[in-house]
Amino acid sequence: MICRLFRILPVLAMSLLGACAGNPQPPVTEYALSPRIELQEVREPVFPVTLRLAPLSASQMYMSTGIFYVDGSYRRNPYAYSRWVDTPVHMLQLVLQEGLERSGLFKAVLPSTSLLTADLRLETTLYDFSQHLQPDGGSQAVIRLDCHLLDARKARLLASRQFEVRVPAASRNAEGGVAALNAAVAGLLPRIVGWLKEVLEKS
Repeated sequence: MICRLFRILPVLAMSLLGACAGNPQPPVTEYALSPRIELQEVREPVFPVTLRLAPLSASQMYMSTGIFYVDGSYRRNPYAYSRWVDTPVHMLQLVLQEGLERSGLFKAVLPSTSLLTADLRLETTLYDFSQHLQPDGGSQAVIRLDCHLLDARKARLLASRQFEVRVPAASRNAEGGVAALNAAVAGLLPRIVGWLKEVLEKS
């Protein structure tokens, strides 16, 4: 009986391997965060100050390349065969850098890796960067971000604001979610720039 069992086990293993080989997995599709930034570019800086971007803070899932969706029970799950080309944290940091540079508000916008001393510091925390699936069959991209502007030389908080942008997605899948998230980021940047300008005008 034991000998027969040992003869059967390899046959079962080979059968399982053959079944897996006959059902290849779908290819993984990679998406980029590359929103169309529509900002009025200025030749001379509006404010004669420099701004440093602090490293963007976020939960661990946004430090992975997973594209997350939220279902009706508030569970966050990554799409199985779709992912970002880079982590949302890193991509959004670069988009913020480019957007603030193009805004013309500052004499210079320094990345978090810069060794130069800046006048101001912008700290950001990402709370949501996902596609929300709705019970009615629709879905929307949601971005929620906290911003804190500090006087770096005096170590003083100047202002804080939370931004939330929601954009309907054309489809309840990764492709629709990515397109809507890109549109949401494109809508988020002018709001951050407008807020920074308002704060600095009052300072």
